[in-house]
Amino acid sequence: MSGSTTRAKIIEASIQLFNTQGIQNVRLQQIADEAGMSVGNLAYHFHDKKEILKKIIAIVDEELTNTFKAWKKLSQFIDFDNQLSRLYHFLNIYSFYFLDVVDLKRLYPDIDEGRQELIDQFIINLTQWLEMSVERELLIAPKREGQYKDVSKMIWFITAFWMSKKRILDEEEDFESGFKEMIWQQLEPFFSIKGKNEFEIMISPGLYNS
Repeated sequence: MSGSTTRAKIIEASIQLFNTQGIQNVRLQQIADEAGMSVGNLAYHFHDKKEILKKIIAIVDEELTNTFKAWKKLSQFIDFDNQLSRLYHFLNIYSFYFLDVVDLKRLYPDIDEGRQELIDQFIINLTQWLEMSVERELLIAPKREGQYKDVSKMIWFITAFWMSKKRILDEEEDFESGFKEMIWQQLEPFFSIKGKNEFEIMISPGLYNS
């Protein structure tokens, strides 16, 4: 087994355990068992849990950054809806990143220090997309300065705490449509006639019938 393959198995096993048990509760022995190797073999590739976590967070940061940057290039509502699907699946793959936000900040502040930058990127790029949607006549002009920035912040809150809501309410069913519907509800009050028609034709049937 190559070194890169072994490291990938360790990363995959760690993500699975972090998601189900929480970062603080996972030990190296559990990761080794999940990955099907000895602790000694694991330690050859990653010195400790923090090193594993650092690698995973780097992956998370890169994927989120690329996702948020892509938003500025979206031209239609359906493009944004597709990105919401991508974001939803990301939440499920790396749910610990959102569920264990306090533990990450308290136990590994140096690893988590880029989170605020990611939040800022989310808000900036989403706000820019909303403003461009006004230019494309899909949304109406904001009624006050900074309104679309506030909408972007609310959408971030929904995204960041979606997995916590699911755990707290013990929701076993995994409905992507519920996540997307809640975000679209933040935008519906700002639909122009053109935007409303596009939403009802291209998005609403699949969203509410899934």
